[in-house]
Amino acid sequence: MSEVADLRWLSHVVVPMLVVCADNVVAMNPAAAALFGGAENALPVDLATLFGSATAPVTALLRSEDRQVPEPISVTCTIAGVPHGLKVAARLMTPVDAGGESLWALTITEVDKEVSSVPSDAGPAQAAVPGDAWIKLLPTILDRLPVALLIEDDTDIGVFVNRGFTDIFEYRLDEIAGLDEWWVKLYPDPAARKQAERDWSEKLASAATGDGTISTSEFQVRAGGGADKMVQSHSFRIGSYRVHSYVDVSQRHQMAVDLQLLADTDPLTGMLNRRSFMQNATALMRIDQPLAALLLDVDHFKLVNDRLGHAFGDQVLVEIAARCRGALRAGDVLARLGGEEFAVLLPRQDAFRAAAVAERLRSAISNTPVTGPLGEHSVTVSIGGACAKPGVSFIEELLLRADRALYAAKRAGRDCVRFDPGEAS
Repeated sequence: MSEVADLRWLSHVVVPMLVVCADNVVAMNPAAAALFGGAENALPVDLATLFGSATAPVTALLRSEDRQVPEPISVTCTIAGVPHGLKVAARLMTPVDAGGESLWALTITEVDKEVSSVPSDAGPAQAAVPGDAWIKLLPTILDRLPVALLIEDDTDIGVFVNRGFTDIFEYRLDEIAGLDEWWVKLYPDPAARKQAERDWSEKLASAATGDGTISTSEFQVRAGGGADKMVQSHSFRIGSYRVHSYVDVSQRHQMAVDLQLLADTDPLTGMLNRRSFMQNATALMRIDQPLAALLLDVDHFKLVNDRLGHAFGDQVLVEIAARCRGALRAGDVLARLGGEEFAVLLPRQDAFRAAAVAERLRSAISNTPVTGPLGEHSVTVSIGGACAKPGVSFIEELLLRADRALYAAKRAGRDCVRFDPGEAS
């Protein structure tokens, strides 16, 4: 006969269910145990112990000519001195030995207590009954919770997940029951997995005694469909089981990223804005390394707007931004300070190299006209630069010197580069 351990799925069935072999009940779920007054403690028991005078029709059900799913029967039996009207359905599970004995599943419905129903997305409505019989509805209740649940036993093997868990992680219980397999699926990158396992071990070590509560934390995982999700978790221990609850907070995190992007970015060009540029500049000034700053101003930009329209003026600014990006290194900082004024920070560049970068930017902008609805239009920029002096830690002073150099470029006829006097070599 199959081992009872193979029948653990019984505990997830809402209605009373018995497993019968050779007219003996060999297993029952909690709902059946509640109905028959805790008879699970005496398993195996014969059918007569449970059904009394109704045993004959139940036994006949198991001898039906239809050996797969015979027609359900209705019986009345006395349980703990109280008559119960029962509807009994049978399904053949599997032949279990050479003697021809079969394993049957009996599903029992209390007909006289079907007074109302609770809808469930998992299937047909379940009977709602008074007293502690609400326990039968627990799997349905857990499935309808707005959080994901995972329950693990004391060997770290998953024994239960609700529908919310499958919705978030896109795995069934049988796909993630083993702890090692669970880690590999959630964290396919070995480095990320190692860090996640280390963090979890530290949380377990510092968990409160008693219920072993682990405070709420957030982490990124790879769901079964391949999407990365940000999940908030909370864990605690009940007896020898650990219960984990999860909430998908990916949308909130993405909203935070989007808001930060809006706060840091110029909406027209996609460059950093003035506020973000100043934050980057202040951080770079604290590093004891060479730093150069360039200020770019579009020559005669007011005439571009007045003669060709503001839409074309916006197109010019977007094109300048794209050309500047193409001429700079990945670590350089590019921003639009406002209007037609742009700024560049060049980490680890002295005045000589920074002047060469400035000339490259000027050429990239002036060598190719910008094409608009009214044809091509040549655009030039004036550029002023300066390098941070040793011991100077204020970005304002560096930008002031670059601004002076910018005005020197304009006085020199525009479309040229000038550096703060004494800094270029």
